[in-house]
Amino acid sequence: MLPTIHIFNRTIAMYGFWILIGIITGITAALHRRKKYTLSSDDILFSSCYAGIGLMIGAKLLYVMTVLPDIISYREQLLSKPFLIINILSGGFVFYGGLIGAIAGYVIYCRQYHISMISLLDFMTPSFPLIHAFGRIGCFFAGCCYGISYEGFAHIIFEHSTIAPNGVPLLPIQLIESSLLFLLSLYLFQYGRTPRRPGHMLGCYIMVYTLIRFILEFFRGDLARGSLLGISTSQWISLILLPLGLFLLYLYPQGDGHQTIHKE
Repeated sequence: MLPTIHIFNRTIAMYGFWILIGIITGITAALHRRKKYTLSSDDILFSSCYAGIGLMIGAKLLYVMTVLPDIISYREQLLSKPFLIINILSGGFVFYGGLIGAIAGYVIYCRQYHISMISLLDFMTPSFPLIHAFGRIGCFFAGCCYGISYEGFAHIIFEHSTIAPNGVPLLPIQLIESSLLFLLSLYLFQYGRTPRRPGHMLGCYIMVYTLIRFILEFFRGDLARGSLLGISTSQWISLILLPLGLFLLYLYPQGDGHQTIHKE
């Protein structure tokens, strides 16, 4: 749709631009909310830096795992032309890997600085779908994660994409997911205004998003994201994470609620 823009003779990738907007918006929203919680702005900012590093590493690692069969199949050609390996490895990111990596980053920060881990994760949870929603807008501009062929209302046609098929009416699945993520974020922000027991916010997010993602995957048109037994990689991860969401939502040990974020 619009993979890049040019500002002051510099080419800026829209995918990265929208992710940056999402991160800034998500952290800003968290900083605004912290006034009602016993959590410092330093903890929010620095823990989010840890999470950002984990997000990049996790998203890239899972992407490599999805294309690993292709790497193995064409290993002889790739070994003769090493630059092709670099092109493959720089080809994309997978959200679920980023989510797991970001959570790991928060966990490492909490352990290092003796912060209540589940409380910080609960506090940051409403920002997760908010950041992701902006990221999906970036996907739309870049043409990645495109939808199935669709000629109905509000279909889109890419003309100059290097990823999505050009000249073919497609379902704007990126914008559909983005809209659902914005709604989920708004719900979680409102839901979090009332004290909840530990794990409740994170569990609610995981459970709702895994269901959304599992369903929307059926309407994705890109086939390069890996599949097993007719189920995509992201759908398998959704099935694995759903019980974790249910556990956090209903079975995680009760406490004083996530508003009591404190140094342990």
